[in-house]
Formats: sequence, structure tokens, C-alpha cells
Amino acid sequence: MPSADEWNERFRRGDHVSSTPDPFLEKAADHYPLLPGWQADATNPAHGLRALDLACGSGRHAVGLAQAGFETTAIDFSEQALAHTARLAAENGVSVECRLENIEAADFSLGKEVYDLAAVFFFLHRPLFPALCQCLRPGGLIVYKTYSTDQLRYPGGPRHPMHMLEPNELLRLFDGFRVLRYEEEWEGRGTAALIAQKT
Repeated sequence: MPSADEWNERFRRGDHVSSTPDPFLEKAADHYPLLPGWQADATNPAHGLRALDLACGSGRHAVGLAQAGFETTAIDFSEQALAHTARLAAENGVSVECRLENIEAADFSLGKEVYDLAAVFFFLHRPLFPALCQCLRPGGLIVYKTYSTDQLRYPGGPRHPMHMLEPNELLRLFDGFRVLRYEEEWEGRGTAALIAQKT
């Protein structure tokens, strides 16, 4: 796993700075009306709802969530990633709270029932899953997508099993959640993706 310094250098070089959210976030948006507190007829139906983008990278998903009206927090251990997130938010006229945290620290916490939605894209640190479950309010949504072991068939992406999901692993990690959408991609690249609601 690259260090924070290595990620800072990547962002300084302009690597990993896409501003376009992954298409799976658009699929998640179809499920926002299931959130308690979603106001179907309001100008901003997400008013008062809080979203988290964990390991936010370039901030493309944090900004997408903010554009949907969520009060959004972006967390990463790279200063350069958060600087890019702040710039992208400003360019799009939205506000994102940026927090520099060592998300792999043993004492890292996301709090209890703080967020209505938590999103994680292309990051995997298995010890974080209890914190992710705990940080969601009842009825909250988890949106998770990252590489699976099918990626080993293709160039690029992680090579170590600790950074790739096994088949159906996301379903097991969020056991007890209401599964709203689950996908495994194996042609062209290997990914697993889940949208689920905390019961």
C-alpha cells in the first residue's frame, strides 16, 4: 500500500485526479429517496443529510455528493488529495469539509450514527468495516466499490489480495444490511460494488 507521501507525490504529478464520479455513484442516486429525512418535493431533498467520502482521493465523489445536496465530509491521509478535493469543490460551487486523517490507524473512528450515507471507492482496509457500519444512522446507505480478485486477469490495479475483494465478500462484510444493488464486474477489469441500507 503506498504511503501518504507517495500519494502526495502522485497527486502533485497529476495522477489520479479525475473529476468525473464513477458511474456507480449515479446508480446509488436512484436509492437516495429511501433515506430517512429525504424530502421528495423540496428544492434540496437532501437538506440536513450528511454524507461521507472515505479515502476520497481527488474528491470526485465528495463533490458529486455535495452537488446532490448532502453536507459532505471528505477524509483522506493525503494532504494533496484533500487540496485537490477543496479546489474541485470550489470550482463546482459546493462546500466539502476536508479532514486529514490516518484512516488505517488502529484508533481511527468515524463516530456512531453520524452519517446518512457513506461512500468508499477503490480503497480497501478490512479493519475499517466495523467503523463504517457504526458511523451510519439507521436507514443510512453504504455505497462501496473497489477491485476484486478478478482484476488479477488484467494489467493495472492492485496485485496483493489484501487490496482486493473476494467474490461475494462485500455481501458478507455488510451482513444484516438490506442489499439494494450488488454487482461484480469481471470483463475488462475486476470490481465488486454494493449499495445497501442499514436496518
